[in-house]
Order: sequence, then C-alpha cells, then structure tokens
Amino acid sequence: MENAQSTSSAESKKKSSESFNPSVLIWVIAGILVLVAGWFGIRALFAPFSVYRVTLIDAPKEVPVGTIATFTWRVDGASTTISSTAVQLGLTSVPGDLTKETKPGDTAYTEMVQDFANGQFNIPLQFVGNIRLPKVGKYYFRVHALVNDKHYWSPEYSLDVVPADYKVSLVDAPKEIAAGKVGTFTWRVDGPATVIKETAVFFGTLSTPGKLGKEVKPVDTEYRDMVHDFENGSYDVPIQFVGNAKVATPGAYFFRVHALVNGENYWTDEFTFDSKVVQEPTSATSSGSR
Repeated sequence: MENAQSTSSAESKKKSSESFNPSVLIWVIAGILVLVAGWFGIRALFAPFSVYRVTLIDAPKEVPVGTIATFTWRVDGASTTISSTAVQLGLTSVPGDLTKETKPGDTAYTEMVQDFANGQFNIPLQFVGNIRLPKVGKYYFRVHALVNDKHYWSPEYSLDVVPADYKVSLVDAPKEIAAGKVGTFTWRVDGPATVIKETAVFFGTLSTPGKLGKEVKPVDTEYRDMVHDFENGSYDVPIQFVGNAKVATPGAYFFRVHALVNGENYWTDEFTFDSKVVQEPTSATSSGSR
C-alpha cells in the first residue's frame, strides 16, 4: 500500500515538473522588455522632432540711438519651412512665459527686426538681423518664430539705447614732412548716419593744449594752416577721409582733426609732426682736357 502511494506521489510531481517550463517564462519576460524598450526608443527618436525652439545667440548690451543693433538667433527643430521669425522689442517689459498662442500683437513690443519677418526659410537655420532703435532708454526683447501656426518665444532680454555722439579719429599721419612738400593725413568721422559739410586737419607751430569742447571753433585755436580737401562739401557719416597739405616752413608742428557735425565742433587729441629742410642731391660734374 505504501509503495502504491509513493509511486502515485512521484508520478504527480513528475507531471507537475513537466507542466512548468522555465524557458517559456524567460521568453515572455524578454518579449515584454523588448516592447517596453521599443516604446521608449520610438519616443526618444521622434519626440525631439516635434519640439521647436528659438534661441538668442548674440545681441548688444548697449547701442547709441539711431545706430544699427545686430542680433543673431536660431530656430531649431524638425525640418520645415517657416514664413516669419524676428526679434520683437519694446520699452515695456513682457514678463513670464509666453505660450504658443501668444502673437506678437498680443504683447507690448513695438519694434521688430524686419529682415526675416516675411519670406520662406528652411529650418533649422541661424539668422542675423539689424535694426535702428529710435529712442533712448531700456529696450526689452524676445526672439519669435511662427512654426506650423504656433508661436515660439525665447526668454526676455534687455539692452540699453544711449544718447548718440560723434567721434573724430586720426587713422594715419606722417611723423615728418619735408619743408615745401606734401604730407598725407587719413582720418575718420563716425557716429549715427548724418551729412556733414566740413572736416579738416588744422595745424600750426603753436600748441592749443588740453581737451577742446564742442563750442571751440577752429578760429579759437592757434592753428593757422589746414588740409583744405574737405572744407566745403557734402559727406555722409560714417566715412573715412584722406587729405593732403603742403608745409612751407620748417619747424615743429602741432595738429588736430576737426569736423563740424550738426553745428557742433568735434576734435581729436593734439598730435605733432616735424618739418625739415631736405637737401636735394646734386650731380657732380668734372671737367678736364683731352
């Protein structure tokens, strides 16, 4: 009887052992892992291409009013064509995050970089645009792009627009000019776009030291000679000039560059050059009898 029960129990365990196959469980687990990995892999592969981003690359911190401010930015994401991207600016801040439904017209920004406001542009792409800002003050700005009828915005930044001024600078001048010969001077007048009527190099044997203010006219100085090339004309600033002057008398000379801009006198610092008599070489002659 005991032998029969033992045999029956052994056969039951054998059937139970045969009905459980560990390899089947391993394949089931492996299949689940493959499905999970595939799902996350597909999401990782395609998710980045459904997200667009505008990024400010470079912008000035300060510009004189009326001069050009240059901005560089990018629009990244899946390859597509957009019709508009710009830097939107204004004197009033628009804080917080702007949604994809926020249009530029819904903001307080009043100025924009127009270069790519209307066209056909294949992104991803980097853009460089320019604008002249009309008023002195702190401007707030964001980069904007319209992609697939959605509005994408960068964070808000700011720059200062400061009062404009003009600058006269000496580029090149001789250290020595032979008496009776011509000396060549090169200089620049820079600043916001305007037209000037006169600019010159003024020089003389007497110094006019110190800093010369905008109220100081050439006749108020000790300089008695000048480069006449541009004393009467119409010249678009910014511009570079090259002028010539003959120095008649030897000696030590003092000089400055001057420009009359919008009724105000702009001067460089004072520089010097020397004028010396240069002996012309003479050809030796000899005579003799044959």
